[in-house]
Amino acid sequence: MDAINGITIERYAELCAKMNDVIKDKDACIKIAASEGIRKVDWEAAHKIWQSIMTDPSDMGRTASAFEKSWHAALSTKN
Repeated sequence: MDAINGITIERYAELCAKMNDVIKDKDACIKIAASEGIRKVDWEAAHKIWQSIMTDPSDMGRTASAFEKSWHAALSTKN
């Protein structure tokens, strides 16, 4: 899996874990991404594309599985 705008699926999962409490608040997510050194345009592109890949039936859950593994690991270390 190639990175999208510099954001790998593992990094995307880590960011989503940091955004877990505000994931439906676009502006809050953008602020968290920015605090991690990620530009708004890069976050928005990565978020849109990774979500699309994870819900694509032809991917057969591979990307979603990689996301889940990294997301759960990141959640377990979240303060």
